[in-house]
Amino acid sequence: MTSKRTASYSVKEDILLCHVYLDVSQNPIIGINQSGDQFWGRVKTEYDKSTVACTQERPKRSLQTRMSTILTACSKLRGCINQIENKNPSGASQEDILNQANMLLT
Repeated sequence: MTSKRTASYSVKEDILLCHVYLDVSQNPIIGINQSGDQFWGRVKTEYDKSTVACTQERPKRSLQTRMSTILTACSKLRGCINQIENKNPSGASQEDILNQANMLLT
């Protein structure tokens, strides 16, 4: 079996994936009583319903991998922000904290 690499995700596709991931994970009717395979099946179904994602077919495994990458980046950003907030910079605005976090990430 050969794997075919698909094009990179666009920013719109990333945003859509995040929205779908949150919607499916926070669905009170289905809740937490679903397997990982069922969860990602629902994510794929909802993702495929969108016109934003219609440019290219994204396999379920691709969505899982991309979401993992996004969650890792979010966790790293949150860690940087916590590190800066723990320094307790007096008078620092949220913008100042985010700017410092961006400097740590680069």
